[in-house]
Amino acid sequence: MTSPIPSVIEQQTRWAKSKGFEPRNAYLTSIADNLRQELSSGALTDFERGSGRELRDRGIKPPRMQALRSSCALSVNVFDYWRSRDPYPLQYSLHLRDRITRVSFEENFSTGLGGNPPNVDVLLRMENNQYVAIESRFTEWLSRRERSLEPKYFPDGRNVWADQGLPRLQAVANSLRDGSSYYHVDVPRILKHALGLARKTGLYELYYIYFDWTSPEREAHADELARFRDSIGDEIRFRTMTYQEVFKRLAQSARPGDEDYMGYLTARYTQT
Repeated sequence: MTSPIPSVIEQQTRWAKSKGFEPRNAYLTSIADNLRQELSSGALTDFERGSGRELRDRGIKPPRMQALRSSCALSVNVFDYWRSRDPYPLQYSLHLRDRITRVSFEENFSTGLGGNPPNVDVLLRMENNQYVAIESRFTEWLSRRERSLEPKYFPDGRNVWADQGLPRLQAVANSLRDGSSYYHVDVPRILKHALGLARKTGLYELYYIYFDWTSPEREAHADELARFRDSIGDEIRFRTMTYQEVFKRLAQSARPGDEDYMGYLTARYTQT
């Protein structure tokens, strides 16, 4: 089956060339070219501290954030804008009841099992000490691949999710131990985030926000999301949205002065 990812890259390349950029191998020549605005000082600190190496050269390869299909650049272009502004439009776009008090990137929560837990793409802190952790996906879900949990998540026969009051998540984890039934949704990563958050605080919500794209993979991806939601029930607060839905709601709540921001998102991330 032909991968749909080149069609996303083609769409992103058209946007880049309309701005006078000349991508090379689907990378722009600088991180700044791939962002609507320069990284805020707080975001720069977040990424320099994080373990994702988004800003660093990788041998002969450019930093990941220079890639046209970088999900990290996508999340920065959407969320960093609200780090220094009243984030009510963002709150509205995500259907959040409580006020957002801080936006950050690349944070992680210890699973208690050693090693580096996965970084949360975007973390929103709310006024009631609730965390909203966002897993941001651009083209990752368009690739079919095996997804499993490392043996360290099953130490000495312990049920580490059940120990945190998450037996339904434990059942999903157990089902992934010997082989994956999820090929488009990175369920192991979501489970790791949930484990770390559960150890940190009892108040959290997990969002899975993805860039929708018309493709044969879309139905399989939607089926996997529905199956995962059915498997975990209401054991954790798990919500899925497309970036297109977020943009629509942002447009409904945007204020005078947000025109450039909304114009950039629409021009760059609207499928044509």
